[in-house]
Amino acid sequence: MSIQLQTKFMKKYLQIEFYKNLISKINNPVVLIVALSLLLTTGISALIGVGGYLLFSSFWGTFIIAFGLQFVVFAIINGFLQRKDLIEGTKIINEQLEAISKFTVRLTCSYCKKPNMVPILLDQENRFKCESCNQVNGVKMQFFATQITTPLNNVLLPVGENESIVFKTSLS
Repeated sequence: MSIQLQTKFMKKYLQIEFYKNLISKINNPVVLIVALSLLLTTGISALIGVGGYLLFSSFWGTFIIAFGLQFVVFAIINGFLQRKDLIEGTKIINEQLEAISKFTVRLTCSYCKKPNMVPILLDQENRFKCESCNQVNGVKMQFFATQITTPLNNVLLPVGENESIVFKTSLS
């Protein structure tokens, strides 16, 4: 259950004024979820404890066993769900990396100078066979950084010692 769903659950089912005031003071959703989890775990353990008292005349023993078992079961379920989320997240990241590693560019053949549409993979050496002359071409890529500049509306061009001309750019 996501944090938002659990928060909605708590706000919906705990309509007593005391709890509403307490919840409004808690701004951290993690604290809210931990409080809700402990409240539900204690409530379920109390119900099982009442059943243990009716059957075995032992409320606290049954309560403590039920409380502990819930933590063990929740830890196992949580571990499973975390592993499942990790696997799904890794799968999504791999799919995204695979998708962005493939580009198609138009390159001219180095032999016959005819244009070709070439798929480019960023994680391996790239070659392509020309559609016209069937020669194999290598692909070399070069990346470099540039400075980002802000276009100017007006540029002052110095004409003399104390004189300048205002030059308006085509962007203004």
